Amino acid sequence: MARAPKIFTWSDGFHRYTVAATSRAKALAAWETDRDLFKEGVAEEVFDTPDAKAALAAPGAVIRRAEGGLPAEVAKLPKLPKTNPRKADKAEAEAERKRKLAEAEQALEAAEAEQRDAEADLERRRRDLEAETTVLSETWTKRRSRLEQAIQRLRPR
Repeated sequence: MARAPKIFTWSDGFHRYTVAATSRAKALAAWETDRDLFKEGVAEEVFDTPDAKAALAAPGAVIRRAEGGLPAEVAKLPKLPKTNPRKADKAEAEAERKRKLAEAEQALEAAEAEQRDAEADLERRRRDLEAETTVLSETWTKRRSRLEQAIQRLRPR
């Protein structure tokens, strides 16, 4: 009765090598190495790895998967949300436009309030001048009338 294959794996830092074999010696032979990777502590028997199914489907065949290096380091980086820089720029531009619009509207409201206050001040001053003109006119009329009466009395008849 044939023995069931076991799954063995090791890594050189760049690739992970996995093989299904009935013994460690056969795994070393499949990896074509003259070093005892098990004795060095580099290789081990595993039970559940990403390449286990592929190795069991083809006993004796070495499954090689990239490991480490730049692709692995890039894969470890946190995923950033995908944003379109053009959309981000458009969003920033739109926010800036809205901010400037709000500032301009506030400036217009302040200018309109200032104008209303200036017009109200001018109207108050106009009413004051009209009242002063009326008083001056009445005073002049009375004074003139008195002076004319005095002249009439002093003129020979």
